Amino acid sequence: MQNKGVWIWRGALALLLSASTIMTILGAVGTACLAWNGNLYPAKAFGWIVPAMPLYQNLVYISLVAGVALAIVTYALLRGDRWFYWGALLSLVIGGGAAAYQMYLTSTLKSISFFAAAPTNVRFYITALTLIVLLVIRFPGIWQKSGLDHPRAGKPDLLTPTGAALVLTGGLMITAPLWASPEHVVDDFNYVNTLLVPLVVDGTALVFGGAALLGARLGLVHVCAKRIVPNELKF
Repeated sequence: MQNKGVWIWRGALALLLSASTIMTILGAVGTACLAWNGNLYPAKAFGWIVPAMPLYQNLVYISLVAGVALAIVTYALLRGDRWFYWGALLSLVIGGGAAAYQMYLTSTLKSISFFAAAPTNVRFYITALTLIVLLVIRFPGIWQKSGLDHPRAGKPDLLTPTGAALVLTGGLMITAPLWASPEHVVDDFNYVNTLLVPLVVDGTALVFGGAALLGARLGLVHVCAKRIVPNELKF
């Protein structure tokens, strides 16, 4: 039962960390187009970013580093490495801080609410949620019960969190024209739609790939259960 509880907590954390990783890297890549080419887009819609392009370029670098670090930390969590917690904490603070500062810049330059700076606000909310959960789990009573104080117990379940992360990534890509639109609509045209085909095709592939991994995991559980039960009945 303890091992099962460990992997429930670990799987939930892995899913949240994966979501933060995805949004941090996507945020960096999405910002890059304006950070280096903002002066090439219609001035009416994107002229506000031109004076601050160097700042946004630095944020792209920081976000990419934080995103890669989060990916490594997520893998360390699944492996059971003991340093994953503090690595995750540092990476989330850096990634979340970069998102918060980018929201501040965007809201100031566009004269809008801090929380209306889409799509970076979505990235910030997911990162903040992951950070809050990470801090709550560290409370002594929860930490011991979660089993994460002994992270090497049991064999790592890579299929469940990886499959869930792929489904989540695919869902975010498919729905990107909806949650990213406030920042990309110019004269009633959503610039995100210029990438609609690759977003839908790649997103759908990720959803089906993730679902296949989850299905494989359920199949393994079913097979193991059929093998264990007869052996127990012999006694």
